[in-house]
Amino acid sequence: MLQQMSSSELYERGLVLMELRMFHPAIDDFETVAKDARYAGKAYVPMALCLKAIGRQEEAVAAFRQAITSPMVSPVEQHHILYQLGQTLESLGRWAESLEVYGWIRKGDPEFRDVAQRMKYVSSGKGRLYSRIRNWWGALVNGVRTHRLALPPHMQNVLDQTGHGSGWPVETRTHSDRPGISPSLSSDEAVGIYVQSGSPSGRMSLL
Repeated sequence: MLQQMSSSELYERGLVLMELRMFHPAIDDFETVAKDARYAGKAYVPMALCLKAIGRQEEAVAAFRQAITSPMVSPVEQHHILYQLGQTLESLGRWAESLEVYGWIRKGDPEFRDVAQRMKYVSSGKGRLYSRIRNWWGALVNGVRTHRLALPPHMQNVLDQTGHGSGWPVETRTHSDRPGISPSLSSDEAVGIYVQSGSPSGRMSLL
């Protein structure tokens, strides 16, 4: 009979699965670990990153919110988690909520990363236009994949250059062309940084 794994062992296995980009079983491990109050604060952040990586953004938002409420998370770590939460809310077009989250960060640390610029950008309404363009582009790509639509050569070249022509999804980064706003890490890059860094506190500080 197999011996039941401890929360610590499940957490470490989840990180290994996460590093291997085996996100679904990693999420299962982190969900189990999160039931243990001693590890809940540690489990919700990598769980949220895994959920983001597989496109389950709404669930990622919920996991980030759970991480914030953990008593094991320091104020500094909270800022980094809130920053990831704000970016996720932006990607969902939930502008008022993302603005509120960035406001919490700025209240505690006015100089935190590019929060001031992000607040200005979200408030300007330009993010809404960006979201509409991104959604239109996503619908076009999905239509091509699903229905094998024929595209003019110049449009097919664009798909090939962005990686969509090969059938592999490419996550769009937000605001990379906006002055003062750093390019957002893709979910895959964030996962890699989290796993490769050292302590849980160190991991959170790199998000």
